Amino acid sequence: MRSLGHGAGVLEPFTTAQARDAGLTPAGLRGPAVRREHHGAYVEAFIEPDLAVSIAAARLVLPADALLDGVSALQALGLDLGSPRPLRFVSAHPHQVRRPGIRVRRVRARPSAGPHPGSLGPVPALLAAAQELDLVELVAAGDWLVRWDLTTQAALVAAAAQHHGRGAVLARRASALVRDHVDSVRETRLRLCLVLAGLPEPEVNPIVSLDGRRIGRVDLLLRRWRVVIEYEGDQHRTDRRQWNTDISRHEQLAVTGATLVRVTGERMRHPRAVVALVVSALRAGGWAGPDPVFDEEWHRLFPSAR
Repeated sequence: MRSLGHGAGVLEPFTTAQARDAGLTPAGLRGPAVRREHHGAYVEAFIEPDLAVSIAAARLVLPADALLDGVSALQALGLDLGSPRPLRFVSAHPHQVRRPGIRVRRVRARPSAGPHPGSLGPVPALLAAAQELDLVELVAAGDWLVRWDLTTQAALVAAAAQHHGRGAVLARRASALVRDHVDSVRETRLRLCLVLAGLPEPEVNPIVSLDGRRIGRVDLLLRRWRVVIEYEGDQHRTDRRQWNTDISRHEQLAVTGATLVRVTGERMRHPRAVVALVVSALRAGGWAGPDPVFDEEWHRLFPSAR
């Protein structure tokens, strides 16, 4: 089958009408050389499936004013959160658009596109995502946007305060919990696991020093009680240089009298036990706060492995 793409060496999605104009029969569209991305939109089968291909194919069968929306707009920026399907778009088209695998949110007036053509801006996309993400996911998305200088926490708070409709209350809660310098979704999850249980809020990725000499950066720090919390990802175990750096830093932290709580992915399968470890370290450091509270929302956001 000859390429239906436009431009030298560029293979693009195509519609049923474009296939017909190029001489491809209905039987050919059902053959092994072609993959249907959406109803009425196809790509050549050797093209690897990915989000960009799926979005490009969807645009061929949607109203011209459709903008990438919510979770899909955040994923197109590089955020790995939420389900890839359905693809989310927003449109002011007067008629409801129904396509399998695509969801089109209708609005009275088309919103302004963001810095990336064909997509909502990062902040409006985050507010729209509040309709489907939970609190932890939404805070993680906000942390990620701030981390990559796509917005600021103050801008998120201000935008959420003006936001109305479905997800508005959650967006306001989430924006207030967004922080600077967060390196990963797992750090967000660990921090909120503690904070939403009523523990003091830790500093995020601060640099710790001893006698004016830099020891290094730690994931979470409860400075007043000398508690350091480190999330040990696989790279800490498999990267020999990282492993030795961690050992040296942890030995130097011990000299300061800090208590180190090390959290792994396996430990986070039992989040209540992680909270108990941190509470024990805080108590040893003189914290006299109340016992943690594990309410219904906390259990829903941080379920234990069975």
